Amino acid sequence: MAVRLNKNSIPDEIYFLTFTINDWQNIFVNDEYCSFVYKWFDYVRQKYDNKIHSYAIMPNHIHVLMTISPKSPNLTILIMNAKRFMAKSIVNKLQEEKRIKLLEKFTLKARKREGANYKIFTDRFDSLVIQSEKFWLQKLNYIHNNPSQEKWSLVVNPEDYKYSSAANYILNNGFYKYLDLITA
Repeated sequence: MAVRLNKNSIPDEIYFLTFTINDWQNIFVNDEYCSFVYKWFDYVRQKYDNKIHSYAIMPNHIHVLMTISPKSPNLTILIMNAKRFMAKSIVNKLQEEKRIKLLEKFTLKARKREGANYKIFTDRFDSLVIQSEKFWLQKLNYIHNNPSQEKWSLVVNPEDYKYSSAANYILNNGFYKYLDLITA
C-alpha cells in the first residue's frame, strides 16, 4: 500500500488519474460542487503549468487526463493537495446545506489522532502513464463514455454530460473551456 501512496511523476508525461469520495457518496451532483474541481483544475494550470486534457466529474469520483509539468509536485503531493483543497469546500457546502447525516459519515472516517474532523476522499488514487496513442484513446473514450454507461445512466450521449470534456472534443464547445485538447 505504501507504494500506491508515494507516486512520483515523470515531467511532461500524461497521466490518467482517478480519485474517489469515501464510501462512494454522491457529492459532485450540481454546478456548485463540481466548481470545486474546476477551481482545482485552474489552480494546477496556473501555478504548475499542468495541462488538463480530458476529465469526467462523476457523482462520487473524478477521472482526469493531465500532463504533469516539471514545475508540478509529484503525484502524491498533487492529489493530496487536491483532496484537501476540495474537501474544505465540500465540508463548508455540506454544513451550509445542513446535510448532517452525510457529514456524520465523513466524521466516522476522519483520523482524529491527526486532528481531522472529516474524511471526504479515500486515501488511494490511481495513476497510469499514457504510453501510446492507443492507450490515450482507450482512456479518453473510457472517461467520456463513463457517464453514459448503464451503471450510471447520467446521459444517453457522452457530449450531453455537462461535467465532462466530451463536448469539448465532440462539439468543440464544453462547459470547462481551458482544456488542452489532443486529437489523434
